[in-house]
Parts: sequence; structure tokens; C-alpha cells
Amino acid sequence: MNLVGMEPTEGNLRYAAGTQANVNWEAPRKADIAWLASQGYNKNRLPIRWEMLQPVLFDTNINAATQAIVGVPGAFNAMYQSHIQAVLDAHAAAGTKCWIDLHNYCRYRDFRYQADGSVIGLQKPRDPTIYPYTIAASEAYVRIFATAPGATLRINHYTDLWTRIARLWKDHPGFGGYGLMNEPNLMPAPGGTTATVDGSQDLHIWPVYAQAAINAIRAIDPANPIYLDSNTWSAAFVIDTENPDWPVQGTNIIYSVHMYLDAGSTGQRFDWDAEVAKGYSGAGLGNVPISVDTGWKRLKIAVDWAASKGGLKLALTETGMPLDDPRWQEDFQRLTDYARANNVELYPWNGGAHWPIHNYGINFAPGWHQNRTLEPAMSGVVKKSWGINAATIFDDGPGYALAGTPITITVYARGYLASPVTVNISSNNAGTLSSSSITLAAGANSQATYTFTPATDRVTTLSYTVSGGLNAPPQRKVYSLVDPVAFSATSLADAARALIAKYSACKWEAVDGYTDYEGGAPAQVGQQVRAIADSGYGSSVGNAMEMINWMNTDVAATANMPPPVMRLANNRRATDHAGWSTSGFWCKKTVPTPAVQSNPRNVVPYTCGDPHFVIAAVSAPAGATGVVFQASNSTALHASQLSFSNGVPQASVKDASGATVTLNGPAQAADAPMVMTLTSVPGAQRLRVNQAVVASGASSFSMSAYDQMMIGWGFQSWYPVQGFGGLMYSVITGKGAPSAAELQVMERYLASTAGLASNG
Repeated sequence: MNLVGMEPTEGNLRYAAGTQANVNWEAPRKADIAWLASQGYNKNRLPIRWEMLQPVLFDTNINAATQAIVGVPGAFNAMYQSHIQAVLDAHAAAGTKCWIDLHNYCRYRDFRYQADGSVIGLQKPRDPTIYPYTIAASEAYVRIFATAPGATLRINHYTDLWTRIARLWKDHPGFGGYGLMNEPNLMPAPGGTTATVDGSQDLHIWPVYAQAAINAIRAIDPANPIYLDSNTWSAAFVIDTENPDWPVQGTNIIYSVHMYLDAGSTGQRFDWDAEVAKGYSGAGLGNVPISVDTGWKRLKIAVDWAASKGGLKLALTETGMPLDDPRWQEDFQRLTDYARANNVELYPWNGGAHWPIHNYGINFAPGWHQNRTLEPAMSGVVKKSWGINAATIFDDGPGYALAGTPITITVYARGYLASPVTVNISSNNAGTLSSSSITLAAGANSQATYTFTPATDRVTTLSYTVSGGLNAPPQRKVYSLVDPVAFSATSLADAARALIAKYSACKWEAVDGYTDYEGGAPAQVGQQVRAIADSGYGSSVGNAMEMINWMNTDVAATANMPPPVMRLANNRRATDHAGWSTSGFWCKKTVPTPAVQSNPRNVVPYTCGDPHFVIAAVSAPAGATGVVFQASNSTALHASQLSFSNGVPQASVKDASGATVTLNGPAQAADAPMVMTLTSVPGAQRLRVNQAVVASGASSFSMSAYDQMMIGWGFQSWYPVQGFGGLMYSVITGKGAPSAAELQVMERYLASTAGLASNG
């Protein structure tokens, strides 16, 4: 697996303050590594940034005052080093290995140091997790490998780094080798010292540096593997044409290649039909459209080359499966089968914990559904190729239907089933099942459907048993209530759930909090909470509406965003969001993008302009200011949210054009449980507090897409937004416009989760 997150800072180094831990970069957590090991992943690749580990090259002319801010020449940054150490320690504890990948493209972003050793415009951030930077754009520049006189990034800079890494970690039980350089590309032309873009690059520069690093490492470490990327972005299908100096001299060298499935092999296009329509597989296969055979045929070029060179070892160290279309899965399955059959190590891209990867078009980030870890779909394919028989069973489908109307429910496995699995279904309250059993076929990510037609005016529970010793999905309730509001006199909980099902809304309750989304346990009072499953009806296959927290607190120096803690208040469970730096829960999604991912499954259930509603049961301290719930866009400023401002309950909606409505309610007693509601339909917004409308608006908004929902804090324009600092008992949100009576039922139910007496 690729444990990404420590490397994505190249655009924010030296010029700009974009190096904040848990925001701009994030190391994988111990929990991530332990979960991967439990699933059979025995070796991982850790991409790192050279400048983050070694902020000052060993021979830099830097004065004492600047050293005090930036660092000592050649020395490793203690904070960043400690994260690498923690990752290696976690691998050792799990009995697995991790190799360090220098993710720098043969470049190094540096300051321009003046003759007196200073840097113009140098800033020392107050936040110790943010690296020093300059506010003068001209004082940051990019060095690049070159063999001509005047090279700014020389061989001794490079060997100095690898020598220090080898001495530090070669004997660590979790250390698995050296990734010399990620994706060399656009190198200088012969005799040049600057990057090229016209195809004139000198293909002999990188081999000179690589051989020097191999020699330096082998002088210290004779045994650990060395992974060697190749010219032109390490593309598998040009290894035979772009690397005239391969193979190099050395022992235990593994030739590393990269390859994705889209037409250009970029890993950034996820729409199958759009890629087929381009009419070419120019990345290695000529002017033919991509097909389900594209992946393995591209890799075959590298496999054949390695065989022609005497049987060189080969690793496919970046690849991936786009989501949401079974044709991608078949293409990826054929690729991984071919890799396994030809002894090619395989490392899927986009694992780890950094926030942008969650529900990106290619990702290997586990989720949380029905109080179990939701394995990434890509993992099931890899497990099949490597013969790892392990899967978890889930189900999803509607929960509301009037009598005589069938609903379709999907039961599915995440992982690999080596043999078929029988799922038996029963109903406790009449109704008609299309079948009392269904079969999940052997294979990766298998699924099957059944229909259920409820009887009139019933609350029906569907139950499962599963063969083969696998887990059964939880019981599923289906509501055919003619009048859910009237039914609240019989059962408030079932009436509220019926309405949640009617609107396919999400529900998250603190009582369902778990300690982690990767093999966690129910959170006890005083423990951190990192996972709350959607216990409503907002989730669907490929779109689990989990609320999770992946902030890395493994290393004290960067434990700057601790998760909330479980509390008992008013004799009810609540998550405690006190403290200005406390993070909350995050449900990260994506937005449709034409020709890239035009119809993703993993989306927020509404946009800014859709009718939608949010209900939250909370208590807030005196003078509270911050977000309770936010549906928003992580890289923009439009949002729908509930919040507090100086102790006053507040609801607001803002679209991408800047159109805004802000509604303020009356101040509430400090720390008193309350229920607050935002409803928004075109031309009408309402803020309700404890079942009463307290403020109104009359705006209409554009269909500005959201890519996340958050509880207890927010995140907009790439940075966190402070949470309200109080206790969260429960939240409901969905698309649609419930009536006032329907809202009251759901509000009364949430009030009960906070220990408030039901009324009305």
C-alpha cells in the first residue's frame, strides 16, 4: 500500500504557510498500519518530502540567526523524523515492513540565501507544526538534478541525504528499503541545468545520481531492497525506451514502475465512457480505445523488458482502480492477476489518512458503516489476486414504502470471497420477500439484491443469517406507516425513524460512537471517539455516510487537533468538543466533474440549492462561537450550517456566488441541552429552536455542490473552521422539505437523545 499524506506540500514549501500538520500534510496513523497488516498487506511505501525531512542542505551558507529558525545544515527536522520513526515502529509492531520513498521528482525547493546567510522575508510561524517560509516569492526557487557545471542540486546533496537515512534506519525492524526518487521527469537537456518541457531531456542524468545513491547506501547497508524509479514519470510502458542506462550496478535492486488505467495513465480520470471516447491508449498501446485489458497489457511491456534484462525484479509501486463503474474493476482485476502471476510487487495508490484522499476517485481509505470498518473496494480486487479470503458483509437500501410498493435492498461483500456465500432473509411482520435467500458469488466485492414489499401500515424488521462464518448485516427496519406523525403517540423512536427513512436522511448519535473506524470498539466515557455510523437511511452502496476522525495524534509534537471525547451528560452519551483546537467528525465526499467523474456515487445527498434540513441536539457553553454542523465544500466557501455566535444559535446558507442568509435565534442558557434546526427550500429558510421557529429568511440559492458534511467543526477553503466547543448528542440531515409536524417528531426524538422530556 502507498501510505500517502507526508508528501503533498511541494506547492506550499518555502513560499506560503501551507505546511500545517493534519491540514496540509498528515502521516499515516498506527491504526492505519495495524489494520492493513490485519488484512494481509505486508509491505508499504511511505512517500516523503526531502525538504520536510532535511530543511537545509548540508553545505548551505546560513547564519546562526537563520539556523535558529530554519534548521542546522544537513540535520533532519525532529518533528518530521519522529513521524517516520512512528510509522516504522508501527510496522515493526504489526510484523510488516515499510520503505521510504523520496517523493521529489529529482527536485528540491529551497530558499535563496543571501551572502550573509539570511533569507529575505523569512517568517517563523507561531504554530510549531508549520515550517518557516518567506513572504517574498522571488526568494524561493526549485533546484534540479544536473550533471553539467552550475548544477544547483548536486550528487553530494543527494548522497548525503541517503547516507543519513541509511545510518538512521537500516537496522530498524520495520524498515523495508529505499525508494530512491519518485518519478524523475523533464530533466535538463544535455549540458543544461534547468528543467525541460520540449522532449530534449538528458536521459543519462538520473542514472548517474541513482548509481551514486546506490553506492552510498550499499557502503552502509548491504541488504535492504533499493527501489529504483525510471525516467519519464516511471511509466511502465516506456521503461524500455526511456532508460538506456538500465540496469544499474548493485544488489537487491527492484525496478519500480507506475501505471494507471485511464487513457493517459494519469490516475486522475475516472469516467470510463469519457476515457473510451478519447479513442486511444497512447500510454503504451497506441491509438486504440482503453478496454478491460488495458492495465495488464501496459504492465506486460515492463515485465517483458525485465525478463529481457536477465530477470530483473519489478514492482508496480503506483496504480489504482477508479470507483463507481464495474468495467474499471474488471480492468484492475486483470491487471492485479497479471502482476501476481508474474511476481510483480503491487502497491495501490492513495492509502493512509490525509483528508483529500477520502472518497477521491481512486483511493484506498477505509471507511465506517454499520459499526464496522468498510474496506476500500480496491482492496477486494487485490485480495482476490493474492488469494486472501476475507470479507465483511453489509446491506443498503430504502427503508420507507407504502403498502404494495416493493423496495430493492442490496447485500454486498467488501473484500474477497473464495467461495459463494448464502444470505438468508426473514421478516417478522408479514410482507413479501422476492426470495428468502440470495447468493453472493465468489469473487471480489460481490453483491446481490432482493425486494421486499411491506404489508399495510407496519414496522417490519428484516433479519439475516450468513453462511461460512461471516458476519450478518444488522437487522433492517422497513416502515410502511400511513401516518408516521400519528404513530409517534405509539412509538416516538419508530415514528422518527420512519420519517428519516421517508426522506432517506442520515442520523448520527453519540451513543453509537466508536474509538476508531479501523477495528474500533464502542467508546466508553472518557475515551476518544473517531467513528459514528449513519444509523439512518442516507447510506447506499458505494456511499456510506460515515462520520469519522482521522487526525494523527500519534506524535505529540503534531497532536494539534485531538478528536472529541465521549462524555455522560444529562444521563445521555455525548461527544465533547470543548477546546479551541478539538477536531470533530468528517464525512468526506466528492462532486461531479464532467469528463473526470461525471456521476460519482459518493456524494453529499443535497446541494446548496436543494430543499434540505439539519436537526441537531447539543448543548453549548456560555459565549460559544463555532460550527455545530456544516455541509460545505472543502476548497471553497459555500455551506449550509448550524452554529453559535457569542452564545446565540445561528443558521446560515451561502452559495458559490456569495448569496447568503444568516438567521439568529435567542440566546440559550449555557450548557443546557437544546435542539436546533435549519430548513432551506428555494425562497424560504427557517431556524427552529426547541421546535419553535425563531428566525426566517426568503432567499434562493444556486445548486452549489458540497463535498463534505461535518459535526462539531467545519473545513472551508482548505482550512479548518472552529467548532462550537460544546456537547453533541445527535444530528439528522437530509434532502427534502418535511412538514412542521414531521419536523417536530424528529426534533422530539433528538431531544430524547439529550435527556430532554418529549413534548407536543
